[in-house]
Amino acid sequence: FLGSLYKFMQERRTPIERIPHLGFKQINLWKIYKAVEKLGAYELVTGRRLWKNVYDELGGSPGSTSAATCTRRHYER
Repeated sequence: FLGSLYKFMQERRTPIERIPHLGFKQINLWKIYKAVEKLGAYELVTGRRLWKNVYDELGGSPGSTSAATCTRRHYER
């Protein structure tokens, strides 16, 4: 998965230079991908405002007020 992801990002000229973080935890790219897929893919997660659910699935801190927005931005990048 990671090899394909890095290749895809390189081909579209937006290489992954470092793994993003949410809070103080490094994001597991496979886990975020699977969480979004499980909820119906990007369009449904965005349309139904389920980014907080994705954040919770990743084991994020429940008190974070910008969790949904940060999770969505990282996924989009």
